[in-house]
Amino acid sequence: MNWSIENITIDKIVIADDHPMFRNALRQALSLDMTGCQIIEVESSETLRQELRDHHNADLLILDLNMPGVEGFSALAYVQKKYPSLPIIMISANDKQETIMHAKHFGALGFVSKSADINDIRIGLKTVLEGNTYFPYQFNESAFNTQENSFNETTRQVAELTPQQHKVLSMIKQGLLNKQIAYDLNISEATVKAHVTAIMRKLEVNNRTQAVMKVSNIEMVG
Repeated sequence: MNWSIENITIDKIVIADDHPMFRNALRQALSLDMTGCQIIEVESSETLRQELRDHHNADLLILDLNMPGVEGFSALAYVQKKYPSLPIIMISANDKQETIMHAKHFGALGFVSKSADINDIRIGLKTVLEGNTYFPYQFNESAFNTQENSFNETTRQVAELTPQQHKVLSMIKQGLLNKQIAYDLNISEATVKAHVTAIMRKLEVNNRTQAVMKVSNIEMVG
């Protein structure tokens, strides 16, 4: 069994959100139209990567802006690069115009606020699944064009990081030293140094402080 929308067959949807209650709300929104559609739930960036390897043929990804292991829009950038044909709707409690605009610029086909009611969520999902875009605001895009190039380049660079490098970068942001990172990840300090060097090279920065500052430019609180 599957979910059909205007002659489009929907077999599989991935929901990536670390809040079980909101994942359940999304399930309810889908069930109002669903006659049978596989729902894959993930709660972190790491599990998202794992599940997409097995379910890269999904019809839609509903992606939270703020999950464990996610640096702002880096998860969106990663999925866009790895699975360019996968439609993505971003979801977040941060529904400011700037956040939604950046989600659009980074490749999302829609945005749904976590404060939206079920009917609005249904409309957003159906709109994207039918091949259209769904954003709650009319944008003054020219106001964002200058920022867009810088943001796109940074998210591209962050998307190049390996999962382990993402973990190391997250710990650097917390102010942890190499010795502490090595202990927490159960790796050698030399390996941590190698990861830090690779992170700085990929982000095109000269030190840890610059890396943290650069990544903070693409972070939004979800």
